[in-house]
Amino acid sequence: MLTESRYNQHTGKYASIIEVGATGNTLEQCLTSMKYLAKVMNEILK
Repeated sequence: MLTESRYNQHTGKYASIIEVGATGNTLEQCLTSMKYLAKVMNEILK
């Protein structure tokens, strides 16, 4: 569902929100996803 909420993205030029997991995911699944996301972000931001 799309909403018009801004969640402070407007405060910074390069702000973004990354949501990990949902009610159907376990904590382990979320942590695993974050491990891979961190590796990708590290490569991009070097």
